[in-house]
Amino acid sequence: MLSYFIRNVALASTLSHRVRRALRISILPLVCLPAFAAESDVVMLDRLVVSTATRTQRLLAETPVRTEVLLSDNINMRGAANLSQAIELVNGIRIESNCQNCNTTEVQLLGLGGAYNQLLFDGTPLLSALGGVYGLEQIPAAFIDRLEIVKGGGSALYGPDAVAGVINLIPAIPIAPGGFIQSGVEIQKNTPLYITDARADVIAASGKLAISFVGQYARNNGIDFNNDGYSEITEKRLAIGGFMAIFRPSPLTTLHTYYQYIHETRRGGNRLEQPEYLANIAESLRTGYHRGMFTWAQEISSGFNFRANYSFVHIDRKSFYGGLGDIVTDPNAPGFDPAQLDPSVPGSAASASYNQYGATKNPLHYIDLQTNLLYGAHAIAFGAQYKHEAVRDENRDYTGNILHVASDDVFSNTGIFVQDEWTVSSRINLVLGARADKSSSLDSIAFSPRIAVAADLTPALKLRAAISTGFRAPEVFSEDLHVETLGSDQIRIRNATGLRKERAATYMTGLEWRPVSSRQWAVDLTASYTDIRDTFALGEIQTDPGGTLYQERFNASGSRIAGLELNVSGRPVSQLVLIAGAAYYHSEYNDERTVFDDTSDGGTIVIATRRYLKTPDWTAVAQAVWTPVKTLDVIAGLKYTGPMRALNNSDAELRRTRDFWVLDLGLTRHFSVGGSRHFDVSIGVKNLLDQRQKDLETGANRDSTYVYGPRYARSFYVTMRYEF
Repeated sequence: MLSYFIRNVALASTLSHRVRRALRISILPLVCLPAFAAESDVVMLDRLVVSTATRTQRLLAETPVRTEVLLSDNINMRGAANLSQAIELVNGIRIESNCQNCNTTEVQLLGLGGAYNQLLFDGTPLLSALGGVYGLEQIPAAFIDRLEIVKGGGSALYGPDAVAGVINLIPAIPIAPGGFIQSGVEIQKNTPLYITDARADVIAASGKLAISFVGQYARNNGIDFNNDGYSEITEKRLAIGGFMAIFRPSPLTTLHTYYQYIHETRRGGNRLEQPEYLANIAESLRTGYHRGMFTWAQEISSGFNFRANYSFVHIDRKSFYGGLGDIVTDPNAPGFDPAQLDPSVPGSAASASYNQYGATKNPLHYIDLQTNLLYGAHAIAFGAQYKHEAVRDENRDYTGNILHVASDDVFSNTGIFVQDEWTVSSRINLVLGARADKSSSLDSIAFSPRIAVAADLTPALKLRAAISTGFRAPEVFSEDLHVETLGSDQIRIRNATGLRKERAATYMTGLEWRPVSSRQWAVDLTASYTDIRDTFALGEIQTDPGGTLYQERFNASGSRIAGLELNVSGRPVSQLVLIAGAAYYHSEYNDERTVFDDTSDGGTIVIATRRYLKTPDWTAVAQAVWTPVKTLDVIAGLKYTGPMRALNNSDAELRRTRDFWVLDLGLTRHFSVGGSRHFDVSIGVKNLLDQRQKDLETGANRDSTYVYGPRYARSFYVTMRYEF
């Protein structure tokens, strides 16, 4: 892909900003389906890309595996600050918050949680186990050129855990000297979030070297939605710096390197001005996050090339999960006992919270080798991938003394793959692929065949279908490294003895209709079915003999997820683009599983269900982009989240939530400063109707996991961006 973009530097650099921007706006409907446009835009709409699913050059509309694309202009107009806010603009994808204290999130795709999809940076894995806990909010949207989403596991090029699909973050490739600086403020509940992004692109006179330098700084104070003294939005400080370089020493060789460092502090709970162990509840993280990669792409001949990639992640996190609990901390309040705040007093609340600190190191190394061969009607890709990851999680006291090692795990996976993209005829494309993976946590090799087909039934109607298989090995997952709390008590996750791997099979079929005569409208309908054997599930909260709360991960009998997605997009007039999509995913276990049981503690309540928790059946998105004049864009966006089941451990209830309609409005005014320089001002409101959870848990004994639906209250934003 990089070599393709570099070969087109000369062409791209001759386009003015306004022309390039107009071409981008013209393909906003790619959010929902491959492409459509007015007749004059067809050449640019059906542009050559390197498909995420096959890594081969194809017209986007002709990729054999359905690929959805979200462009940076759309992301910017909706005021998305980070990757988590950008992803949820795509139909069938939703971001779910999993903690009221620290705001950890996950991506739900095809009705499955974040562990079932892969997040990639330009085709390589982006997140480690620890990085998946908060990483979605640590990737600036301003640095994303586009997102490519492949739902289902129809490609053999990606790991065995890409059951629900792949989300590929494509960075902006430097094609001309310049850059931007962008600064904005978003006001939520009278609390400002300040954010500044910048990028500078440098191109060598020879044209062989291009470098981008990027940076971001963001900060906000904690926000308390229900005025109980405990935050729902964490206090946060985020600083990011890095660079990306592309070097072409010869026309056939491309070298690409990337490095980024992230430093983030976040804290939620109460008494935010005090040390964590003196808060009733505190979840506090200080994270240093290094990630980088190096890629060598070599063309041997017109039909033979290879790609070698090395990427790494190293995370060093200091954490605190816990607190004093329901202890009076106000010296003027009845029942105040200063001894409870003294960690040197045996049996005091502070003596326990003083020891609830942690330190986690998580290095990951990934090697990806791929060779591509064109042979007649076949584009054959084969190669090998190796992932090595370690997690060391230590329990420490306030001073940093190590009390014990909670986990010290090393795991790896070696995979080989082969994939044949076969052009059977001018109307039929077939993708045949298979993987063989050996995980260090499994005794045997796992074989994962995959197949996809695309057929032009008529010039306007395309059929796509895919069958894929994959697995998840019993390793350390992101949710293990986010320590949930019930009140001030930590809840750890443990794997059951003899935990077996999951096996999954996904079946997808869909129709895409794009009328050839005008290409003004497009419709696609996709059905999917995922069958998982030995599904990983978490049991009820238990107490071990030492008094520690924990949940055990075990193998349920299995689960199944049936889905249906409908997308419609059109351009009724040249100034207006309309997009709408609805998704239905019904996720359930084959048998009921117990999610709450207090009988061992003398209670009488047992709650069992077959339904996946916090996973709605229905979601939808809609968007209208109106450009009355070339210098003004007006956008309206709507997100719908249907009812779902959510467990409240404090009240021992499984509740059916309400539905939510989140309406966003915004406009962007463009000012020309001369040449390619310009200045944009955006203003808008997010969640205009203030649709969010109203029965939030309160006080020191709150269940931090009982949080669902839209993550943010009504907010207003202003952003200014200068491009040069």
